[in-house]
Amino acid sequence: MNFEHISEKILACFHSLEGNQSLFVMAPDGEISYNADQPVSAASVIKLGIMIEALKQIDDHKLEFESEISIDPTNIVEGAGVVALLSKHLNWTISDLIKLMIITSDNTATNQLIDVLGRAEINHTMKKAGAFHSKLMRKMMDRKAVKAGKDNMVSAKDTYLLLNELVNSHLLSKSSMDWAIDVLKQQQFKDKFPAKISNLKNQVLANKTGELPGVEHDAGILSTSSGPVIYVFLTAGLIENRYGREAIANSGRLLYDFYK
Repeated sequence: MNFEHISEKILACFHSLEGNQSLFVMAPDGEISYNADQPVSAASVIKLGIMIEALKQIDDHKLEFESEISIDPTNIVEGAGVVALLSKHLNWTISDLIKLMIITSDNTATNQLIDVLGRAEINHTMKKAGAFHSKLMRKMMDRKAVKAGKDNMVSAKDTYLLLNELVNSHLLSKSSMDWAIDVLKQQQFKDKFPAKISNLKNQVLANKTGELPGVEHDAGILSTSSGPVIYVFLTAGLIENRYGREAIANSGRLLYDFYK
């Protein structure tokens, strides 16, 4: 089976889905693209852009990994993560907050990082990466902002460009790139890309997921003997979320089996 055949099978996984899909894969054997520049609701995939800005500020000596900060009560929200459930008197390092934001998708940690880093700075850095269709417009779980038409948006091609910053040095130092990859490899949400890979090798997948009602995303870097495979599968407007998870899981199995 050649890469063109695999590309067709991967795209077919999404053809029956309702709503909007934005897909992009850059692999050693070629690329797969479908509505790659179409922005969709970002869910937690926007946290990739926040992490890159945090690491950039650390590289620029504006922040330090071990700087300790407390959580502003206004940033404590529900949803994914554990910070909101723990003592309000704890201090957290910048390193802690980034890891919580990525590994457990902690929304409270994310909101605190947005305050520390600055929304304008995060958006500026995403644009410097070439992610012109993406924008951070609100904090996590801000339903009032969503009702007012302010939602965080990303496209598949933009998300690929953000992940590519962790593979090809441009905005970040090599040590920050390696640190970010290591954090992404500790991802605890495994119900999409790796869900149907029973023999997934350790330390080969570095990814970030995102989900909201009607939204299922997975974006990451798969390490292979042929080189990195950067994939972005974004699905929005789903009637049932399980269909999006299924499409991404089937695509993940196809890509993994082709390159294993």
